[in-house]
Amino acid sequence: MEVKVHDIGGKAVGKANLSDDIFNQKLNDHVLHLVVKAYQANRRQGTHATKTRSLIRGGGKKPFKQKGTGNARQGSTRSPNHVGGAIAHGPQPRDYTQQINKKTKKLATKVALSNRAQNNALYVIDDFKMTAYKTKSVNSILSNLKIEKAVFVGHSNDDYMLKSTGNIHGAEYYDAKLFNAENVLRYPNLVISKSAIDAITARFEGAEA
Repeated sequence: MEVKVHDIGGKAVGKANLSDDIFNQKLNDHVLHLVVKAYQANRRQGTHATKTRSLIRGGGKKPFKQKGTGNARQGSTRSPNHVGGAIAHGPQPRDYTQQINKKTKKLATKVALSNRAQNNALYVIDDFKMTAYKTKSVNSILSNLKIEKAVFVGHSNDDYMLKSTGNIHGAEYYDAKLFNAENVLRYPNLVISKSAIDAITARFEGAEA
């Protein structure tokens, strides 16, 4: 697959070849759903907890006698049917971790990349050329490409790009070796540097993705 290469001013300065194995996969909604759901579930702390009857103070005394009042018999004011009582069947601490094998995660990232390439939402930049922490520079790139929101992928852990995109609600930066399918799908557009293409290709040709 051949795509145009732009400079940070938005002008076409050449072309780049993208691997069909990475950027031209068929859409697979099921794989994307499994992987994104797992990433989101694995971020959950699972520390939620409600108090059971054994954890609530008080309620040791029977509220009224068993018979003769005309009311239903009650043994404690801390039972779930009383105000201030316990919670019946409430959430308790648990582990939400979901295991996804490497091949599935690898395929999901390829499908996400392919989706952006096939829908003309992938932009290749010759070089980001960030030499200072400037949010304005990132906004300028987005404006020149005529897009509002995008995830940026570079060939390395560029601290300038990482922090310059940090103040922008519609932008985020990732190293080509670390991004995943969820990162790509979170934004409508994908902007990658030309040097990142080789890093992405090397990553998916290796044992891990």
